[in-house]
Amino acid sequence: MVFLIIERLESFGMGVVGVKLPTQLGTHYGSTLRSASSRGAPVHARVHLGRVFSDGGKIVREIGEVVEVPVYVSFNLIVDLAQVHLRYGIPLRYFLEVFLVSFIIGVEPSRHELAVFPHEFKYSISLWAPLELKSMVEPYLDELRRVGEAYEVVGLLSGAGLSNLAGDLAEGLRRFYWGDYEGAIKFFRRVVESLRNLVEQAEIFSKSRKELLHAYLSKAFQLISNFGEHAGTRGSLYEAELSRDIALSASRYIVCYLSAKAGS
Repeated sequence: MVFLIIERLESFGMGVVGVKLPTQLGTHYGSTLRSASSRGAPVHARVHLGRVFSDGGKIVREIGEVVEVPVYVSFNLIVDLAQVHLRYGIPLRYFLEVFLVSFIIGVEPSRHELAVFPHEFKYSISLWAPLELKSMVEPYLDELRRVGEAYEVVGLLSGAGLSNLAGDLAEGLRRFYWGDYEGAIKFFRRVVESLRNLVEQAEIFSKSRKELLHAYLSKAFQLISNFGEHAGTRGSLYEAELSRDIALSASRYIVCYLSAKAGS
């Protein structure tokens, strides 16, 4: 699924500014990433950046962005967030909430995306994290797990080459978790529309499955179109939640079905 990391932003020299990944990730994925790096293949990570905490543990901002960033591979694995550091002016030794979705090895056409602990939710909170920070994270791990599940679908879509669809879903999720329910509904509607078009063009579904999926997505598209500003009303949290759940469940099913058929 994802690995939630709360860690200090640090400078590691050679222009690398980022967070060191937990030992558990190095144990399970380090040899694969080091082998790829030794062959000259670039290694990146797909991450969702959440909250930024001060060195005292207070929330100072929420980023809410999915980015693909380099991974510095040595004895340790370090997610290089130098560009994020510069773009947002995040001070060193402040803490970042990072949802690690996947590792990406190589470049097109031989690029491979490696999901991190599929179907599991793991987390690591820095030993340096102050008590105030921990008190804002640990009681809400179930909620954070659900956020992680959602962003896992973004990674699945990207890994299947559906980058535009992944981008719309990520933007919908970002707006939803920021409380912009009107904007979120608009992007979830676009996701459902894209899925409907994908099913219509795909040749791997059986005739009856294709017809039923297309009918379901068409009805879902009509329903979501009845929410929010598109229908001349104001989108509510409950309508945004339903739109999100439809977009996520349909995306997960279709991309997993396509991947299974491609591998069979």
